[in-house]
Amino acid sequence: MSALYDSAVEADRIAATTAYPPAPWVMQGTWVWCVHPVKRNAVADLLPAPLKPLWLPTGRTLAFSLVGQYGTGSTLHYGEAACGLILKLGPRPAIWIHGLVVDLDQSVAGGRNIWHLPKELARISWTNPNRDRISADQHGRLLLSFEGIPKRINGFNAGMNFDVLVVHEQELYRIPARFAGTVGITRKIRPFFPASGAWAKFGVSGYSISGLGHGRGDFGELIKV
Repeated sequence: MSALYDSAVEADRIAATTAYPPAPWVMQGTWVWCVHPVKRNAVADLLPAPLKPLWLPTGRTLAFSLVGQYGTGSTLHYGEAACGLILKLGPRPAIWIHGLVVDLDQSVAGGRNIWHLPKELARISWTNPNRDRISADQHGRLLLSFEGIPKRINGFNAGMNFDVLVVHEQELYRIPARFAGTVGITRKIRPFFPASGAWAKFGVSGYSISGLGHGRGDFGELIKV
């Protein structure tokens, strides 16, 4: 990877020069996901005020990671990978996104301009002929991978409303979102974060829950809290 490469500078250039569709966006496709504990003292300082992490026993908080592929029925067709923290549980959970990469310029531009999300460009790829491993990397530097992905999981129908929380220019906003589809849970899927790198602090620390989701995600306009 070139020492001169700066993913944030590249993303700013794309956001300033690329057209994108307005919100709301539909994301129809498949997600590989994991919910897992991380060390609270490693990630708490990444959260912008006034956001605060959940408190779990033994100095942990709750994180998530995912890779999605969106196709027919979606506003745009692209691959995506993300990691962040779950900040609120209950009837309407809330999450904060730390890292977010996609493989389409239009998605980078829309994410940064519509929602002020930290979207950057990356390669999202199934790296095994059996399609049991998927990864996200930037110019050869691995951000996240999932291994042991089964071809299918017997799942259950699920629907969930949630908020994505965003702090922009010291103001708190939310993106109202909804997922509806099928979710399957398995311990065979293993998320991997490299020991160093942009997302290293979100490495799994303790028992994790992983699975596959297939369905539709709807993401609305930015709303000030």
